[in-house]
Amino acid sequence: MRKIYTVAATIAAIGIAGVAAAQSPTQPDLTPVNITVRAGIALPLDSALTNVGNTLLDLGVEYMIPTSLVKGSETFISLDYWTKGFNGNGNVIPLMVNQRWYQGGADVLKRRYFFLGAGVAFVDVNRSNTAIGIRGGIGQELGEHIVAEIAGYLSDRAGGARANAITFSLGYRF
Repeated sequence: MRKIYTVAATIAAIGIAGVAAAQSPTQPDLTPVNITVRAGIALPLDSALTNVGNTLLDLGVEYMIPTSLVKGSETFISLDYWTKGFNGNGNVIPLMVNQRWYQGGADVLKRRYFFLGAGVAFVDVNRSNTAIGIRGGIGQELGEHIVAEIAGYLSDRAGGARANAITFSLGYRF
């Protein structure tokens, strides 16, 4: 009889614990952290890239590394995708490591900043190839999560084209 009470008490304890855990408000926070997504346009400066289109779609994502490489700035990795269409022809994918410096001001939500970066550009215009590239630009925080940026890109020749362009984009920071 004592065994039955022990088993019943164990089952009841597991049941109560299960119900209590199900009512707990601690849900995992799945909000992305240190991520910015951007969308805008790229205006090609290279004649071979201009043959793809005078205006390209620019989709980008940034990940801010928690530990900065340079004191007083933010280090982040940026990945962009420039395309005229999603058919696989005439695409450029710059992948850069960047530093961002904020300009003074007490209003943390509306800061201006500039950034510089270097990395590689995967160019698929005439034929696929990779080139060393750099980027730089300025940005403005328009609110708590919204940013606007203008960036310039330069690269070596790769596959008959250069990843040279000016981009205008709006982004959302998580």
